[in-house]
Formats: sequence, C-alpha cells, structure tokens
Amino acid sequence: MAKKHKYKEMYRKFVDYQQQLHEENQKRIRIGLKVNVLLPLLFLILSFAISEGKLIFLILWIISLFGIAFYLVHVEYSDYKMMEQLKAFGIEGEDEEEDIQLIGESVMQVGSNINEKLDYADDLIEGEKQRIGAEMEERKERLREKVVDKIRAEKEEKRGLGK
Repeated sequence: MAKKHKYKEMYRKFVDYQQQLHEENQKRIRIGLKVNVLLPLLFLILSFAISEGKLIFLILWIISLFGIAFYLVHVEYSDYKMMEQLKAFGIEGEDEEEDIQLIGESVMQVGSNINEKLDYADDLIEGEKQRIGAEMEERKERLREKVVDKIRAEKEEKRGLGK
C-alpha cells in the first residue's frame, strides 16, 4: 500500500513538473515573440539614426531575426517533444481543450462543414461524370447504328442500280 501511495505521489509530481515546464515554455514563447518584434526594430532604428554604422546594424538586425527564430523553434520543439512523451506515457494533457480555446469551436466547425461540402461536391462531380459517360456511349451507339444503316442503304442502292 505504501508503494502504491509513493507511485501516486511520484506520478502527481511528474505531471505537475511537466505542466509547469509547459507553462514556462508558453511564457518563453510569448516573450520570444515580443523580443522578435522589439529587438530587430531597435537595430533598425539605430541603423537609420546613426549614419556611420548602417552595415553593422543591418547585420545585427538580420542576426537577431535568425537568432530569435531559432530560439522560438527550439522552445516550441522541446515543448512538443515533452507533450509527446506525456502522451506516450498515457498522460493526456490539456492541449486539445487549449487548442479549441485558442482556435475557437466555430472555426473547427467551419472546417468540418467545408469538408462535408467538398465531399458532397466530389459526389456530384462523380455522378455527373458517370452520367456524361453513359450519354456519350449512347450517342456513339446511335451514331454506329446510323452509319450501319447508311452503309446498308448504299449497298442496297448499288444492288438496285446494278440489276
């Protein structure tokens, strides 16, 4: 019984730790996005304000954009891998609920409505293809019959003239 309690306590601490890391990563991403706007803007303003160091500030501006982008990718990827590990352990996070809250249920509903409409349109197109194919086959058959009738008529006419 004591071991079971220890495992439950360890499990709870593990989940709390992972949740705390996830929240910290979300904060890091928000801060990174703010820095992604402000730092390059600062270098850009300095490059226009100081006439002699434009090339240096331009290089710093470009490097800061790449550096912040790599930082954001690293934080997001580490958070993603952590959430995947939790799912592998059978611990479902609150991501699905969070995604719905961030995106909105109406947007998710619109996506499913669009998929339904596209499926319906595909069915209509396929039905029309089949109808047109059948109509073309029918017209080909009628044309064959007319050609055969005309050939017979010409043969009969030749026989009538030959007699």
